Amino acid sequence: MNKFVFNDYYVEPEGKIAKRMLFKSNNVIAFVLNIANGEILPGHTHLESTLFLQVMEGKAKVITDGKETSLQAGELMQVDGRESVQVINIGEKVLRLYVTISPIGSEAFATDANI
Repeated sequence: MNKFVFNDYYVEPEGKIAKRMLFKSNNVIAFVLNIANGEILPGHTHLESTLFLQVMEGKAKVITDGKETSLQAGELMQVDGRESVQVINIGEKVLRLYVTISPIGSEAFATDANI
């Protein structure tokens, strides 16, 4: 059993995006993406994985294979890994997303990052 406090993973991005890992196993990773106001997580895929994106704070526009979906705090979106996914912070403050990816795919996705 592990207990996590989301506020511990909420950071002000030094650049555009700050990713903070919560959990990693052989089957799943979980992390918080902190996306600065007006910034974009570029379009990308996760191949054989399934992603869940939950907005914890802020407002997002998520583009999957050209389809736009607006998300706000408390809303959750499932994305098939083969779909190209792009996230745009359309709110006035830092966008905070709780993300899970299963299976994890590349180990490169399983580390903290500052972009």
